[in-house]
Amino acid sequence: MSTLSASRSTTLPLPSSPHCPPTRMVTLIAAASLPEPAGPRRTAPHRRASPRGTRPLYIEGMVDAGRALWRPTALQLGVATLGLGAALLVPIAFSDPNGVDPYLVRLSGTSLLMLGAGLALAGLARARAMLIALASVATTYTLLSAGPRVIQGVFGGAAPSGVAPIFWASLAQALLTIAFAVAARRLPAVADRPRLRLALPSARAWLLTAAGIGILVLVGLAIPATLLGREGLAPVALARDLPWLAPACALQAFAQEAQFRGMLLGTLERTLSPGWANLAQAAVFGLAHLAIAYGGPEAPFVPVTFVFGLAIGWVAQRTGSLWPATILHAAADIALTSTVLPGLYGL
Repeated sequence: MSTLSASRSTTLPLPSSPHCPPTRMVTLIAAASLPEPAGPRRTAPHRRASPRGTRPLYIEGMVDAGRALWRPTALQLGVATLGLGAALLVPIAFSDPNGVDPYLVRLSGTSLLMLGAGLALAGLARARAMLIALASVATTYTLLSAGPRVIQGVFGGAAPSGVAPIFWASLAQALLTIAFAVAARRLPAVADRPRLRLALPSARAWLLTAAGIGILVLVGLAIPATLLGREGLAPVALARDLPWLAPACALQAFAQEAQFRGMLLGTLERTLSPGWANLAQAAVFGLAHLAIAYGGPEAPFVPVTFVFGLAIGWVAQRTGSLWPATILHAAADIALTSTVLPGLYGL
C-alpha cells in the first residue's frame, strides 16, 4: 500500500484497485487538498431543495417569466380585438346591418386611432407591432373594397370596365400592406419587431406547395354545383374575367399573408409559443372574415377560414417562409372565385 503526503499535515492511504488506479486517486486527493477560495461558498440556485410534490425552484422561475411575457401580449390582443369589434358591431344595433358601413371605414378609423395611441404613448410601446398588424388588416381592406368605386368616381367613363378595377384595388392593397410591413420593421423596438419570413423556402417546400395546390383545385372542382346554387361553371365568364381576377387574387393573398402570417404571427411569436401564436393569428383571421361576411351568403364559410388560417400558419412556420403560404392562399382564392363565389351570389 502506498501513501501520499498532502499539503494538509495528514497522510492518506491509497488503495490499489483496478476500479480506482493509484494515479487517478493521487489526482483526486491532490485536488481535494487545495485550499478553498475565500468568501462565501456559492451554490447554484437550481440545486436548492424544494418541497416534495412541487416544481424545482428554477422551473418555477421559468414559468413565472413565461407568464410575465405572454400575459401582456394576450391582454393587448384581446383589448384591441374587442375595440375593433365594438367599432364594427355597435353601429349595427342602431341601423341597417347591410348598409351601415359597407367599406368598414369605422373599423379602419378605430385601428388607426389605436395605432396612433401606441406610437404616441410610451406605455404602449410594446404593443406597437401588433397594432401595426391590425391596422394593416382593416385599412387595406377598406382600400380594397372601396377602390373600384373610387376608380369609377375619379375616372368616370374612362375607368376600366368589368373586373379590372378589382385588380387595381388589389394592387393598391398590396402596396399599402408593404408600407405597413416596413413600419412594423422600423417603428417598434428591435426586440418587438416581427419576423416576416421573406426568405425563399427549400426545394422540398416548393414540392409540397405544388401538391397542396393540386389538392385545392381538386377540392374546388369536387364541390357539387347544385350545392352552390348553380348548374355548372360558366367558361365564357371565366375566360373573360380570370385574366384580371387571378392576379387580383394573388395580390390579395400576398397582402393577407403579410398581414396575418407575417406581421401578426411574427409579433405573437416574440412572446407566445409557436402553437399558441398560430392559434391566435388564426382566430383573428377568422374574425376578420366574419367582419366582412357576417351579412352575406359567405358567413357559413367563416369557420372554414379559421381552419385554413391555422393550416396556412403551420405551413409558414414549418417552411420558415411566407411564399408557400402565399401561393397556397392564392390558389385557394382563385378556386373560390371561379367555382364557389359565383354560385353563392347567383352570378
